[in-house]
Amino acid sequence: MKTKKGILSIVFALIISVFAFNVSAKVVHNETSTFKVYGNCEMCKKRIETALMKNKNITKATWDVKTKMLTVVYDPHMVSLDAIHKIVADAGHDTDKVRASDAAYDKLPGCCKYERAK
Repeated sequence: MKTKKGILSIVFALIISVFAFNVSAKVVHNETSTFKVYGNCEMCKKRIETALMKNKNITKATWDVKTKMLTVVYDPHMVSLDAIHKIVADAGHDTDKVRASDAAYDKLPGCCKYERAK
């Protein structure tokens, strides 16, 4: 009788543990967005991608020097697309939504200073 109670207690504990784990498991849902980022060269590419990858909620960032298009993969539950645009702007690069501050732009090396829209 004690053995049956022990086995039932173990089975019950396992069922509760599995249920608790499933309830608390985080659902990972990444999104991919592509948008224009202004810059000129490989130094710009490195700066833009490095700034974005410092955020742990961004899993991939690739900026194409020729097309000026940034593709970013991120967790939308943890970081917004607006915040991603701001990260890029803080690095000194204008996006199609957010203009970098003049101070951030002025810090760019000469080869990275792209023509800015008025």
